[in-house]
Amino acid sequence: TTKADMVVNGILPVDQMKDHVPPVNLLTSLIPREVLQAHYSIMIPRPMEGEDPDRPPIAEELLNAYGYSRGFMTQNGQPDNPRSARYVLKDLLCGRLLYCQAPPGVSQSSYHTVPNTKPRHVPQPTPSAARAAAVSKVSAADLDQMFFQKASLGSHTKGVQRIASGSQPSSVSGSVMSLNGEDKPWKNHKEKRNKREKLRRVYKHLDVQ
Repeated sequence: TTKADMVVNGILPVDQMKDHVPPVNLLTSLIPREVLQAHYSIMIPRPMEGEDPDRPPIAEELLNAYGYSRGFMTQNGQPDNPRSARYVLKDLLCGRLLYCQAPPGVSQSSYHTVPNTKPRHVPQPTPSAARAAAVSKVSAADLDQMFFQKASLGSHTKGVQRIASGSQPSSVSGSVMSLNGEDKPWKNHKEKRNKREKLRRVYKHLDVQ
């Protein structure tokens, strides 16, 4: 018997549990996905490509969806999974989530059956529901996109470089021309002649000596 079994069976108190992931994983293995979605009116993410389509949801998938729907968020905007886990586990212990253990010699699937829920129209997910459905996992499509995307290539040099219009010389030749004082547009002070000056400087020649 593990600590997760003792928490789910009510032996250890839910409010004092240190790790919420194993008890919630045990709960999701006992309660079907459709029952959790119908009871809490949430949308749990489906298994990703390459995974078993019939696997039970993991603790992160259930708690993220529950936290977003109930508004249980941390200071940095992430769903508060430990708080959500306490509410879900207490629902199981209080009888809001029902699970019947089959006696010895009886098949669990035939003893505890779940009625089929009627398919209903699913509206477009809201931004919060889309964030809840997104799991922090990298799929095969994401890996392919990251691997085959075109990366921008370029060189980084240090020092003063010559900027020429039309053609761009190499960094070595540009640095040499800059050191020789050739074609330095930032050194042109002719444009400063018509800048605004104080009137006492402009009419200094009219002052009485």
